[in-house]
Amino acid sequence: MRGGVDAHCHLLPGVDDGAETPEESLAVIHGLRSLGLRGAICTPHIMARFPQNTPVHLRKLFADFSSAVDRKLENSKIQTQDSKFQLHLAAEYMLDETFPRHLESGDLLTIHSAWLTPPQNGELFNCQLRHYVLVELPHYMLPPGWLDMLDSISSVGLIPLLAHPERYLRLLDLRDIRALVNRGVALQGNLGSLSGYYGRGVKVLAQSILDEGLYTTFGTDSHSNFMFERLKLKL
Repeated sequence: MRGGVDAHCHLLPGVDDGAETPEESLAVIHGLRSLGLRGAICTPHIMARFPQNTPVHLRKLFADFSSAVDRKLENSKIQTQDSKFQLHLAAEYMLDETFPRHLESGDLLTIHSAWLTPPQNGELFNCQLRHYVLVELPHYMLPPGWLDMLDSISSVGLIPLLAHPERYLRLLDLRDIRALVNRGVALQGNLGSLSGYYGRGVKVLAQSILDEGLYTTFGTDSHSNFMFERLKLKL
């Protein structure tokens, strides 16, 4: 993780079930920096449960939030131009009845592959830019048409990135996850899954996915500083 990016966290305060205040978000950022991470991608929920979370609304909130974070870090004298903590905005889309409308709008908060690429000698690798759409499933059932929704993402030139597939333990097994990768779906693993935060079954499945090299990227999925500390991540 050193030099990497937290690809999935709920740091944008006051918009969903994530951080409630900028101070709480800043506490998580300090924790991520202590692990040697160079940045984080804020991925607030976009789903029927949070109808106010539109791309336009979230972009405005993020602009204000990231500016405030920069000022705070500068004032704390722990940030230099060479070690600037990079914040980016994407979203975690639920594959529910509202998702086709979001996709049809053409205005999606995507994850750019350049954000995930670790720098080499201070510069990003020269790679083809790809755009991932971070999506999640309900934990209690596979929604109708979910495979069609994944295919619809690919059909417009974007890459579906399934959040924490190991946590859908009751719905998907390792064979199902392999089939999704063969279908063109990328996978984002939760670091807490590998540390046992979500239980032994999730840890075993996460380790199997990792051993087969199926994960594209990782995140903490932090919703609060309390949760981040309970992950017990180490250098």
